[in-house]
Amino acid sequence: MAHKLAGTPVQEQDIIDVQTLVDAYFDNAPDVTDPTQLVSFGTSGHRGTSLNGTFTDLHVAAITQAICDGRGQFGATGPIFVGQDTHALSQPALVTVLEVLAGNGVTAMVDADMDFVPTPSVSRAIIRYNESHDKKADGIVITPSHNPPDNGGIKYNATNGGPADTLITKWIETRANEYVRAYCELEGFKRISIDNIEPDQQVPYDYKGLYVEELSSIINMEAIQSAKPKVLVNALGGSGLGYWRAIKERYNLNMDIINDEYDPTFSFMTYDHDGKVRMDCSSEYAMADVTKQIGNYDLAVGNDPDYDRYGIVTAEGLASPNAFLTVAADYLFTTRGWTDKGVGKTVVCTTMIDKWAAVKDIPVYEVPVGFKYFSSLLFDGEIGIGGEESAGASFLKKDGTVWTTDKDGMVMALLAMEMYAVMGATVDRLYNNIVEGCGDPRFGRIDAACTKAAKAKLKQLNASSITATEVDGDAITNIRTTSLYKDMPIDGVRVETETGWFVARPSGTEDLYKIYGESYKGDKGLVALLTAGEAIVTAALSDEV
Repeated sequence: MAHKLAGTPVQEQDIIDVQTLVDAYFDNAPDVTDPTQLVSFGTSGHRGTSLNGTFTDLHVAAITQAICDGRGQFGATGPIFVGQDTHALSQPALVTVLEVLAGNGVTAMVDADMDFVPTPSVSRAIIRYNESHDKKADGIVITPSHNPPDNGGIKYNATNGGPADTLITKWIETRANEYVRAYCELEGFKRISIDNIEPDQQVPYDYKGLYVEELSSIINMEAIQSAKPKVLVNALGGSGLGYWRAIKERYNLNMDIINDEYDPTFSFMTYDHDGKVRMDCSSEYAMADVTKQIGNYDLAVGNDPDYDRYGIVTAEGLASPNAFLTVAADYLFTTRGWTDKGVGKTVVCTTMIDKWAAVKDIPVYEVPVGFKYFSSLLFDGEIGIGGEESAGASFLKKDGTVWTTDKDGMVMALLAMEMYAVMGATVDRLYNNIVEGCGDPRFGRIDAACTKAAKAKLKQLNASSITATEVDGDAITNIRTTSLYKDMPIDGVRVETETGWFVARPSGTEDLYKIYGESYKGDKGLVALLTAGEAIVTAALSDEV
């Protein structure tokens, strides 16, 4: 059930104090005896807040120093591309990153206008640069993604442009924590004050101009220009707000842009489903500003602060990321003429992708949760599009070569415009055409509280840990703890029946686990499936813990 404030404007008492947040970033230091205050990489990076000592100057400096130490063995000997979003903590963190890079003699590619740089623009820049240079570049993106205004985050992108794989992030995490502990024992690392950095160590780079100019290589901009759909863009105060202005001007598109001013408090937001301020463009509550105006537009789109996620709104409301991924794949494989590509999905994505692909005879690459698993598949051109249920996706250029290897919310939003321009239909209608005859699934997720010990056990479950034989009256047909592609651990368990499935995975930051589920038995069937799934997992963990 949604919080009573969900979808309503943020109240004054919940607006962050930026100065307090920034002061804490420099003044607070992590308690090295508390594991929750050490560096911890999730699917691709470290996230926290300065208010409780989980994201501070020391964290960012240690992570950057670790990256400098290891990037050579990761294959990066050239410059490093640096981007940051509009969270309040991203600005002081940028200074920290640049100071440590300079101290290590690493050239930083910074925005020519000292503007914000979205995640996909950093990925695109790395790929673009490495196509013509022998000394390969990598990247750092300072962002906590769609998370609350008081959060900060930092992640590392490898030489293929995408989120670094688990081996690299684990190495960085371990090394960074060595620095955190050593610093607290009065041992430091290499660093030069921002005022003393030599000009040649920070090279201006036209991130926005190059990205915007190249969009015609991946999107049919001519079709959008010709059809002139009226589009509302919710910039959500994010790092790509200037990009949308440039796209509108460069391609003369019929769009209105809202929330396109820098406001690190994100005071313009509406509360999310749980009453928290979260800039999640895939949430109907966070996108309430757009939804209430959709009657004046053919289509509306939005992006989160680092622009790696998308939200698509039609007259029917906010489109499900699962539905949009299915429709996008169908459209791309129809219009791009790809004959030797597959489609990528995570283990918690809809099975409508599998049903559609089976009809089209297109291979499906099912991977664990995390976009890093798509990076090499996109880079090598093995998949035409890869996407997650959480509204993150990217796809290849029109000629079948790599665009980005990280999530790109802008091209997904532009693809929605292209599909409307070419097909004359919104996501909802196109999706209904696909599901006709296949059944119309319902997808959802619930969170269940558990101990740290239970979370650790959940990661180690095997098929024999599940003793149940049915879910909501349907016989269990398969239980697995690895992905179909390359048999990689999914850090949880997937249980399947003829009419649905559920996956249970531990949260990376909270004492709970998440249960994702999809049912072909309607809304009531989904509720029953998720409820039964929680009971099954709880029983398994009780036996294990």
